[in-house]
Amino acid sequence: MTVVRATLAIATFLAFGACASAPPNLNDDMIIPGERVGNVELGMSLAELFALKGTPYKTIPIEGTGSTSYNYDGLTVGADDKVYWIIARDARFRTPAGVAEGSEQIFARGAYGKPKCVVTRGDITVYDYGDMYFEVDNDTGKVSQIGIQRHTQTCRSG
Repeated sequence: MTVVRATLAIATFLAFGACASAPPNLNDDMIIPGERVGNVELGMSLAELFALKGTPYKTIPIEGTGSTSYNYDGLTVGADDKVYWIIARDARFRTPAGVAEGSEQIFARGAYGKPKCVVTRGDITVYDYGDMYFEVDNDTGKVSQIGIQRHTQTCRSG
């Protein structure tokens, strides 16, 4: 009887183990609003960022803060001790709806609907959705970059 129970216990353990799903592939170049761009995630530490992406080709201190922007191929990452915003400037990065750098403004607006706010700054118009924004070049009508944060700041008055 003990052998039967042990065999049953092992079979049950193996069956449940087989049902476990594999970890998600975060190296998929997806822009997930409020979460990640590809394998760079909001909230990851600088050590994790550097281990993942290596040495940035350019770093720029963000004036008036203890933060720095880190430039990689197609991405700019803002961080203090943790990543708090990510900007994608390359067409390989796209949202689940298919919006990417170079997408038509009308497609992006159609995919995401009415934004929380719209702000025009010179030749660029920003469409802010709260955890994601996209900038559109007013001359071409195309998305020039897509940024994510947990809570964007375009709509804040100040």
